Amino acid sequence: MEGYWLLTPEIILLIGAMVTPGLYFITNKNTQLSTYLGTVFLMLSFFALWFTWSPPSIMGLTVHEAISYSFYEGYELDTFSQLFKALFVLISIATAILSFTYIKEDEHQVEYFTLLITATLGMMVVASSANLILLFIGIELSAFSSYALVAFRKKDDLSTEAGTKYVLIGAFSSAMMLYGISLIYAISGSLNLEEINAIMESKASDFSTHIFISILFIITGLGFKISAVPFHSWAPDVYQGAPTPITMFLAAGSKAVGFVALFKIFLVALSSVSVEWEIMMGILAIVTMTLGNVVAISQDDIGRMLAYSSIAQAGYILMALPAMTEPAVAGAIAHTIVHAVMKGGAFVIVAAVGMRGLGYSVDSFKGLHKRSPIMAFSMTICLLALVGMPPVGGFFTKFFLFYYVYQASTVKSWLLILVVAGILNSAISLYYYLRVIRNMYLFDPEDSEVQFPDSTKFLAIIAMVTLLIVVPLYWNDFFQICEYAASRIL
Repeated sequence: MEGYWLLTPEIILLIGAMVTPGLYFITNKNTQLSTYLGTVFLMLSFFALWFTWSPPSIMGLTVHEAISYSFYEGYELDTFSQLFKALFVLISIATAILSFTYIKEDEHQVEYFTLLITATLGMMVVASSANLILLFIGIELSAFSSYALVAFRKKDDLSTEAGTKYVLIGAFSSAMMLYGISLIYAISGSLNLEEINAIMESKASDFSTHIFISILFIITGLGFKISAVPFHSWAPDVYQGAPTPITMFLAAGSKAVGFVALFKIFLVALSSVSVEWEIMMGILAIVTMTLGNVVAISQDDIGRMLAYSSIAQAGYILMALPAMTEPAVAGAIAHTIVHAVMKGGAFVIVAAVGMRGLGYSVDSFKGLHKRSPIMAFSMTICLLALVGMPPVGGFFTKFFLFYYVYQASTVKSWLLILVVAGILNSAISLYYYLRVIRNMYLFDPEDSEVQFPDSTKFLAIIAMVTLLIVVPLYWNDFFQICEYAASRIL
């Protein structure tokens, strides 16, 4: 049983997924107690994760020894996995806190929090997977829970439509990915990521067509998960129709899960055949960031605008894959994490505005600085971070991502095109983010003063402080952790 205590965070969530609905029936359907308990399990999982990740003073081990463990070569605990697990659990805690206010009048709150815990568990499985089937199971566990959460408000036509689209497109993408995995297994005879890489290198010349087809199917499947163009059509409708806390969960958490899977498959399992996919990935990056930013300009619904913004951000992160250098991948990991904070913070404020009956259009933000200066300032910081404006956290992640991809262009000169495209697209994105900022500060509110829930103010302040103070001040430490994480998958 040595080492199994390191699985405590996952075990806590597994117990939470069973206890939360069980307690609901034991306590004569006490909804409030059960939902609070669900959030407590998420918090306990985070604390357990903290102690299983970096407790060298407690265990008498160095940091590297403390966070490197493998279970049957299929489930690994290392800097990469623990970093993303921490991100996933924190996103879920933020979603739970926001949901207390948002769904307090809804039925089936217990099911809502149970599904949230289950989705988080699936994400954690993906982060530690060293086996293609286990990776797929983690993605599906998270996805099935997310389908139900998107359609949670079954009496709302938009929510039902969003859930239906998400299920259908999600099922299609899963089928594509599973077929790609089956082809890889047929070629390599293994499901272990590192073994696949070694075998692929020796068989690349004999099975180049089969390898290319398997890569095409996997890119199609994961392209839907990260909403890359042309697999993005579901994102605007789902982001608009889902309950806003779940939209935040999808934009911050589910997208990150897609990138974790992408990093593991292409940088661990398929790095030896990168010639088969790196040009394809570069084209995908340019098309994704360009279409996302251009279409976002014309959006009047804030949810759809942020959805297209998320599509564009996926394009930036994709730049690091063909670069295949440790600093560039570290930049992509850093940007993935900070993007979760930026987009999560923005959706918290969108939820706050919507919950007070102000609507979800860009015009709903008119005069927000007079209704709530702290909410307006937090939204401004989140939007400027998405652009990559100094001195906020998004500037650091985007700058170093672009810089290290540029450095890699000394070996692969065509990567310079990606950097130029990224810079131009960042400039384009400034226009639609400034529309929201202009509405918040240059217009007066159209109705009386509105009070926002304390929970949304708390989360907005956390996002603002993280982007404005924590990431800039502790950038070197943060990026060093991201470099350790990148070294585990390269």
